[in-house]
Amino acid sequence: MKTQVTKNQSLLTTAFEVLLSNLGLQKTSQLWHLLAPSKTEYTKIRHKLFKGKSVEEIYKEAKKFNKNKKV
Repeated sequence: MKTQVTKNQSLLTTAFEVLLSNLGLQKTSQLWHLLAPSKTEYTKIRHKLFKGKSVEEIYKEAKKFNKNKKV
């Protein structure tokens, strides 16, 4: 199962690299939202997600998340 997850992650990473290089960030983001619509609207829940957190805290969490996310 772990091998399949790794293959899927690798495929997604490659696909996003191709999309980003050919479409740019904005169009890639728009395509992602069309293909994989979220069950919750980020703009509606962001205040709850970040309530009571400073920009510095959010930045540290994002940095830690991305560091631990290495494929």
